Amino acid sequence: MTSRREFLVQTGAMTGGLIIGFNLPAAKAKAAEPPPAANAKVYPPNAFIQIDKDSKVNIVINKCEMGQGVFTSMSQLIAEELDCDWSRVVPVAAPVDPIYNHTMFSTIQMTGGSTALNSSYDQYRQIGATARAMLIQAASAKWQVEASSLKTDKGFVTHPSKGRIAYGELAEDANKLEMPKNVPVKDAKNFKLIGKSMPRLDAHDKSYGKAVYGIDVRLPDMVRVMVVRPPMFGATLKSFDASEAKKTAGVLDVIRFGNKVAVVAKNSWAARKGRDAVKAEWNTSGREKISSASIIEGFKKDAATPNLHPKANPDAIKETAADAKALVAEYEFPYLAHASMEPLNCTVNFDGKTAELWSGHQMPTVDRDTAAKIFGLDPSKVKVNSVYAGGSFGRRASKDSDYVREACEIAKVLKKPMQLLFSREDDMKGGYYRPMAYHHARISTDAKGYPTAWHHKIVSPSIMAGGAFAAMMSGGADPTVTEGVTESAYELGKQQVDLQMPTNDIPTLWFRSVGHTHTGFVMETLIDELAHRAKANPIDFRRPMLKKSSRHLAVLDLLKKNTPLGQGKKPKKGHAYGVAIHESFNTVVGQVVEASLVDGVPRVHHVWAAAHCGRVVNPEGARTQIAGGIAFGMSMSLYGNIEIENGEVTTTNFDKYQVVRMNEMPKIDVFFVPSEDKPTGLGEPGVPPLGAALANAIFSLTGKRVRKLPIALEVAKQQQAST
Repeated sequence: MTSRREFLVQTGAMTGGLIIGFNLPAAKAKAAEPPPAANAKVYPPNAFIQIDKDSKVNIVINKCEMGQGVFTSMSQLIAEELDCDWSRVVPVAAPVDPIYNHTMFSTIQMTGGSTALNSSYDQYRQIGATARAMLIQAASAKWQVEASSLKTDKGFVTHPSKGRIAYGELAEDANKLEMPKNVPVKDAKNFKLIGKSMPRLDAHDKSYGKAVYGIDVRLPDMVRVMVVRPPMFGATLKSFDASEAKKTAGVLDVIRFGNKVAVVAKNSWAARKGRDAVKAEWNTSGREKISSASIIEGFKKDAATPNLHPKANPDAIKETAADAKALVAEYEFPYLAHASMEPLNCTVNFDGKTAELWSGHQMPTVDRDTAAKIFGLDPSKVKVNSVYAGGSFGRRASKDSDYVREACEIAKVLKKPMQLLFSREDDMKGGYYRPMAYHHARISTDAKGYPTAWHHKIVSPSIMAGGAFAAMMSGGADPTVTEGVTESAYELGKQQVDLQMPTNDIPTLWFRSVGHTHTGFVMETLIDELAHRAKANPIDFRRPMLKKSSRHLAVLDLLKKNTPLGQGKKPKKGHAYGVAIHESFNTVVGQVVEASLVDGVPRVHHVWAAAHCGRVVNPEGARTQIAGGIAFGMSMSLYGNIEIENGEVTTTNFDKYQVVRMNEMPKIDVFFVPSEDKPTGLGEPGVPPLGAALANAIFSLTGKRVRKLPIALEVAKQQQAST
């Protein structure tokens, strides 16, 4: 098994140079080993930076690159403080080691929750500044001059009389020095890279087909595997007939493992053909009666008997119940699939003594430890290679390493290089969805239309229960179900939030923006309805309720200044505006949507977005994140719907699980609130406002509220009912 030191040396060789500078000292990896940073908060530069002879700088990134641009933005943090030549920077995926653990979740290495920049901003800048100080010390010793007389610029240490010397010539000497403590980082006024739209470092290889995603991994003598899975969640395998599968050209073996059957073949097509030829008999135990309709009806009944109260105020119940004019609304949200472009996959090479994995790992520590347990190995004997992920939206952060576990269970039998592949249908039907949810709200208002009492019921399965993050649940309540309601920045008067978290066989998982995907929609359409009742401009109406949040007000100011709705302009005939503002992952995003109905189908023409996300490290990257969130929010809100009929998922591919096409994308303008604050998240907060803003625009067009998603389907039903 390759040691971590060897890994870094090999990485340097792969990128075209011999590492002579910073190398990570070898040490044995252990499961749940606390990182050195957990207590001392000291990160040795040699674990994150390698400089070769020609001054190429390899920057080790401890987050998964899945399209969000983290390889570029995090490289900017170190490169800024290091004063290296940006054209010589090469991002490298980190191996699994405690030194790369998340600064907020110190026992694991992970990517998620829009925390990459927020958690790494101070850490990576400090690492870069410390490395720069060590290079200056090395130059000071080499030239026999005071360190204070030296400066750095674009990969060189310079002196007024000695000239300049490249980092590559100093790296080896610098690596021998004692690491200085408390090295100051730059003042923001001296930034050269942070705040600039630097070209993405992964763009070239991705544009020219050179980038290696999990599905691209190739090993000598590697076999491909596809799996026969239960047709219904919770069904068990009674028997199977593999005789026809074994006759398929290219099929090598058929193996039962647990409740599933693996078909092993020379290539993916043979694996799929063989898999489809397996005849399996299942015990479904009456699960044929389960459907999306039956589940949501059960949720509605559950709402009458909530057993958890994340926010309690009995007076809110009394006041709203006694108010005959109270605003009463109920909402239904379907299960949603992540539907990333690259289906799930995992490549494993297990030889009986060591194991090596390749995939787009969002939680590589969890995946490594899962593999080690299956193989009966010490975690140090399992190497995890994190490669590019072709999208994820949370799916590759499986709380129980489901697809990695599957691959390892099969590899344990095969003991040869193998690649597990999910078809699109496997991916869509495989569960781990954004949970279905039901909301019921009853709101009392004062004479101006502002809420005085707010009683809110939510029914939705827990995501955290039973997983590694269950400890974050409070009093049995999963905060990912109620986030966006219980922590709303709005002044809502007396507030009671009731919760019921029913269980069933359908696996759930965090999804881009998690609970905010439904709570944001509910809150922002309800606020809009209150504004309509008050006959007020929806942007202006929100201001008094948000007066205690300067960040929300700053976003509203940008929307007021830069959008036609904020400026009081009327839309063109047949068009309407809608607005929503929502905070998630410590970032406030507001959006104004211009929409119309084209042949009865909602069409988004223009979106103006404003965000307060702290300091913007890479403006173009940040704009792209917001635009990506808008596209994702459109797909999710307009079309997203995992439909279950007679116990089976019927939305199995993009023909039924529609996502926004290129010709549907609106014009997008993005504005950022200038801020000196530390960066907050951007990968997820652009999603929640879109659906609500669109629904509010549709109300202006049709006079009807959308309370059941997906929007396109609900609008079609409303129009059909009115004709």
